[in-house]
Amino acid sequence: MYLCGVARGREPSAAARRLVQELAGRGLVVGYRAIEDWAARGLAPAPVRRSLGRGRGTASEYPPGAVEQYAAVASVMRRGLPWQVSVLKLLAGGRLPASENLVRQAFGDLLAPPPAAGPGEDALDRAEHAAAQTAATRTGRPILRGFERNLRRAGQVLEPGTEIAAAATGVMATLSLVLTGEPEWSTGALIEMMAGLGFPVGEMTSDDRADLARFASVYSAEVMSVAVLAQLAAETPLHRIQAAVPRARETAREALAGLSKAFPRPSQDVADVITAIRALMLVRTEDLGGDEAIAELVSQALSGQLAS
Repeated sequence: MYLCGVARGREPSAAARRLVQELAGRGLVVGYRAIEDWAARGLAPAPVRRSLGRGRGTASEYPPGAVEQYAAVASVMRRGLPWQVSVLKLLAGGRLPASENLVRQAFGDLLAPPPAAGPGEDALDRAEHAAAQTAATRTGRPILRGFERNLRRAGQVLEPGTEIAAAATGVMATLSLVLTGEPEWSTGALIEMMAGLGFPVGEMTSDDRADLARFASVYSAEVMSVAVLAQLAAETPLHRIQAAVPRARETAREALAGLSKAFPRPSQDVADVITAIRALMLVRTEDLGGDEAIAELVSQALSGQLAS
């Protein structure tokens, strides 16, 4: 699926040679086997055979725009990078693969929620166990340290005697519950989660913190849940998701900039995936009626018409 040489036992077509030369002119060294593989996987368009007429046989040609598509694919492909990430990077860069179903598959794989808690199982216990495992990984450790730094700045929101490390792991567990759509959390847990994420909850009154927690509860269930977003990705016309990408990129950049003092700067791969998922969230917000409709849902929650 990556940069390779000529397939053994077969000479590349004239169309393939022209395509590789045009890509080389753009500074992209791509092998013949790679372009064949990308076409076979649906990332870029395959050549189309046409008749030369009068018994002269046939020839293959790539459709208009193929060079741009292959160049875009080459920019997101890297050995060892999951194909789902490559596809969402393509989307975040403003393009779709030739087979648009790959976008739905990529979203479906990355947003697949864990199995729901079965009889006798506790969703919170499971989330805490998963958080402890994540916190011990190379990826999870710097995130956990970021949570700890933020919690120290907002120490007044914690119960006296609370261990910061345990609270940070709790933030990770609550975030897991929020993303999987399992509302096994308390108002206090949501406030601690927002403190860990860097929201200035320590500067708020207790009433304002409680209101913000109710907002987070509604927003999480209606917009952020991976189950909601996975269904949206499966059913929404892709042109709508693609149209939301520019705004998603801007808001994702702003959010990441706001977290830069507390967390390590994410790689471009992670930023692109966040942009793609943020685009889904924007589509979901639009489907609900926009920010005003979400504000009404929150208002209902604050007035007790919805469970907090």
